[in-house]
Amino acid sequence: MNINVIKDAIYIGDFVENTKSYSGAKPVLYQKSLKVDYADNLPQGLVTRHLSIVYFICVKEKIYKIGQTSGKSGIKGCLGFYCNAGQDDPGPNRFTINALIREEMKNGNRVSVHIKYIDPVPVRIPGITREHSIAVPVSAKCLEEAHLTEYREMVDTLPPWNFQESGRPVPAYINEQFASYRAMRAMERA
Repeated sequence: MNINVIKDAIYIGDFVENTKSYSGAKPVLYQKSLKVDYADNLPQGLVTRHLSIVYFICVKEKIYKIGQTSGKSGIKGCLGFYCNAGQDDPGPNRFTINALIREEMKNGNRVSVHIKYIDPVPVRIPGITREHSIAVPVSAKCLEEAHLTEYREMVDTLPPWNFQESGRPVPAYINEQFASYRAMRAMERA
């Protein structure tokens, strides 16, 4: 499915290779992390706002991954986890998505990110002597599930990089690369 089907998705930017090389002492898989080249026309502060977000990672405008975040550092923090995998101690999902993004970029394909979001909702909370009004994020998981459900209804499958949700295994060569990377990092700690 092409991202243009989702009329209210906001283009955030494209993944690119960082120009700075790794300067730490630990062994890493990649000397240069990924980063997002953010669109110039985004509202100020949007990428760091604490929102309920569903994001779409697209390859040549085709949706390859639907995910969610409601982290306090916004979409920038969420994407940073993907960008730094291979220079830190990522879980298998972040490692896999980073490897797949890199493959697509190496093949000359544009990998972009789009989002939809919901602002925090005002809620009245009882205190000791009075009520307090606070804004709380809506569950971003609900946003993700709604989009995955509709995607599946429209395409009869889930996006290719939604491995966990679809029950499909990660490519074996990436699992092997991940195991090798973890072993390398563990040997350094010993």
